[in-house]
Amino acid sequence: MSKELAYSIGSTFPPLTPGIARLYSMRFCPYSHRVRLVLAEKNIPHEIVNINPKKRPEWYSDIHPAGLIPCLQFDDGRIVYESVITTEYLDAVYAEKKLISSDPYERARQQMLVDSFQRIVALLFKALKFKDPEAFNEICKVLDHYEKVLSDTFFGGKDVGFTDLMIWPWFERIRSLKSLLNNELDKERFPKLTTWIKNMTLLDSVKKTSVRQDHLIVFTKQSTTSAEPDYDIGLEKPKEEEPAPAEEPQSNPE
Repeated sequence: MSKELAYSIGSTFPPLTPGIARLYSMRFCPYSHRVRLVLAEKNIPHEIVNINPKKRPEWYSDIHPAGLIPCLQFDDGRIVYESVITTEYLDAVYAEKKLISSDPYERARQQMLVDSFQRIVALLFKALKFKDPEAFNEICKVLDHYEKVLSDTFFGGKDVGFTDLMIWPWFERIRSLKSLLNNELDKERFPKLTTWIKNMTLLDSVKKTSVRQDHLIVFTKQSTTSAEPDYDIGLEKPKEEEPAPAEEPQSNPE
């Protein structure tokens, strides 16, 4: 369940649903997307409350001290934040379908792939914010390593795992480069990554959590040019009530 419209300054705190995890998120935030993917992949009952990060509701500071997203809250008082920490927590508590390997070396290898992907995060921001064509070339150089180490259906083997879900949100955003910068990944240079992208798009968890590309492209344009982008792009917003017509003054009978 998703309360999609972003909560903002002056909004009322929505009561927690007993027994249901709540994710404080933002529809276009890739870090929040990481946690939404994990919740969907592990079929964890949850609800989503979107937050306007520029105009955070006053009550949110009582939940996250810095007011950041994503943040996971439970009705028993547990609160967990930071996307990777939250993912690791969910994988430990909801252990029926493990995403993180129990083998120490494989777990370290996966974590290194996720950590080193931060280089692409910074370069993608640079490419979109400053329209820097060299940034895309640098992204491809980093992806050469991921092309090399991808040896199976997914980065963790035949089943989707930790690395796949942690890096996927940025591949959805890399796809928007075709529209925004006229750049896209070379299928001949990245044949394994091209197949991996196709495999990812077939996952139910990806289908359930993906943001429409046209909405993402509009938001990306706005976020690089405006101090206050529209966090509710594509959503139906409540109509403002029209003021009641003024009553006609009644004339006094003579």
